[in-house]
Amino acid sequence: MKVKILTLLIALTVLASSITACTPKNSYLIQVMKIAPINTDVVSCVDIEALAEDPDFDSMYSEIINSLSYELLDDFGLEDIVISAISAFATVESVRGSIFVLVGDFNLEDVRDTLEYYYFVESEYRRVEIWTDDFEYTIAFIDNMIVLGNKDTVEVCIRIHGNEESSMYDNEDMKSVADKLPAGVISMVFGPDYLYDIEILAGGICLRNLTSGDEVWDMNGWLRFDSAASAEAAMEDIEDNLSWELDATNIDAHLSGQFIEFSGEIEIPDY
Repeated sequence: MKVKILTLLIALTVLASSITACTPKNSYLIQVMKIAPINTDVVSCVDIEALAEDPDFDSMYSEIINSLSYELLDDFGLEDIVISAISAFATVESVRGSIFVLVGDFNLEDVRDTLEYYYFVESEYRRVEIWTDDFEYTIAFIDNMIVLGNKDTVEVCIRIHGNEESSMYDNEDMKSVADKLPAGVISMVFGPDYLYDIEILAGGICLRNLTSGDEVWDMNGWLRFDSAASAEAAMEDIEDNLSWELDATNIDAHLSGQFIEFSGEIEIPDY
């Protein structure tokens, strides 16, 4: 499925879709990639703490929290327990299904009490505590993450966590892009089907706010191609393509072997 990247980014912030300052090697994004199925199409991550700390994002932070509470947590009565403890939120989309990942310092006893009240049944899978309802919607506690989704996909994440299956981060193309991204407020890594006119192996984007009050995201990204020659051939139209894909301005791109690194600006949505 090919989806315009800007649509994915905005959808993430309204829910279409670890616990110290992020660094490229220890980011929330990579933490989630390490439990995501290897055939994941895209993983998107919002650093909730960074949003909360930046006054430029006051309205966006409120919109995300309201949407997260209403769209995902309200049905389970978890909003009051979980929202204040969230450090990051991520979505994972794969052929196995979509999952949501909450990263934070959660009071699991309160979460358990609420899930029991909402008729979830506790069990265990591969020594990981899981809760499942009558429709097989499943919630698992994996380290400092709460993972939500259909039972089959959540169980895949548990097997990955137990080193029984490979993860998205074990995909060399995805890993190479993720490792190059700087820490961002919103970050995503995606496979070859998420750009219309550019044939890539993998891509990644992070959005930051480097200049307070300028009303734009500072964008940085990487695209990996199957060869340096393919990357060089794509350079001819890369700025026009990225401008269309991302609705970005001031795009600057340069070659780095079989990669293209790019930067630019995206207007911050006005909620």
